[in-house]
Amino acid sequence: MSKILILKNDRAGDLFTSLKLISTVARDFDNTKIYLSELNVSFGFFFKDYNVKKINFNLSIIDKLCILVDIFKNNYEKIYIISPKSFFFLLPLFFRKTKFYAIVYDGKKRYRPNKLLRKFIYKYKIVSRKKINKYSYRQLQEQLIDDKQILDDNFYNLKIPKANPSIDKLISGKYIFFQFRYKFFEELKWSKKNIIYFLNFLKTKHENVLFCSDIENTIKSNEFKEFFLKNFPYIDLNNNSKHENTTNKNIYYLKELKSVDMFHVIKKSTLCLAKEGIVSHICFFHKVKCHNLFNFKLKDNKDIYHQKISYSEWCKGMNFGFSFLNQDINKTIKKLKNQII
Repeated sequence: MSKILILKNDRAGDLFTSLKLISTVARDFDNTKIYLSELNVSFGFFFKDYNVKKINFNLSIIDKLCILVDIFKNNYEKIYIISPKSFFFLLPLFFRKTKFYAIVYDGKKRYRPNKLLRKFIYKYKIVSRKKINKYSYRQLQEQLIDDKQILDDNFYNLKIPKANPSIDKLISGKYIFFQFRYKFFEELKWSKKNIIYFLNFLKTKHENVLFCSDIENTIKSNEFKEFFLKNFPYIDLNNNSKHENTTNKNIYYLKELKSVDMFHVIKKSTLCLAKEGIVSHICFFHKVKCHNLFNFKLKDNKDIYHQKISYSEWCKGMNFGFSFLNQDINKTIKKLKNQII
């Protein structure tokens, strides 16, 4: 029985860039195993028919030993390295009978892996951090398939779960979906009053606004969760309940939104607005319109070129709009009035 191993213990947004590759290679093998991390395992519902194992995003010694034992015992025909961990790039050196496929990186100061180790990789594609990429990270992964394989553009080999019935029951009318990330807005030095003002601006553009916040269980993220629950009406899809609030009407906070529910909420939205990441990649999967938000400062031409390189790696071919936000909330609103419909 042919076996393949996919190493993808990365972030959630990164996982979505790999779905077409995973669906394609898994179709042609009888036994597929995937390593996911604590950051993307909540989207493991795509891989119900595969053997999914959770390891740490930052590999521990135990994780590394488990992977070595796994490869030694299972005699994989192919291994796909689509998470840029230095440890993974050492594996082809020791398991010569296995065909390794990988995304590698040309950085300004170093190559990952170096040119010597690349000689032991059966097939690889290069992401550049020095110049603008012709193909995005997602597109390069799709080029890892063998010449005789046909790319699974329709994700036939992924398990798409049915939507939570509470979504249709509790959410009515058209809506824009927004993902709040506290670090992003903290860097902009926006106050909570600014955030309320921003959300009310979004309501002027659409009938309803639905938004979620960070899933991290930290003091700061929990502070914002309590703030949103107190100041906005909210929907709890986990308990099939909807709680109205006399202030900020039609701006609903989605309490403790699960990954699978976010996947379906985004599918039904008319527009998504978020920091570039998981939301934009889910939008691309569903072919939903998305507007990306950025907050970095561009001091000179070097900064501009660096961001163009980053954009070519992650966003090329997605054809989404984007805006650069700044500390002045009024300037931001004025800018967005003309950039989102």
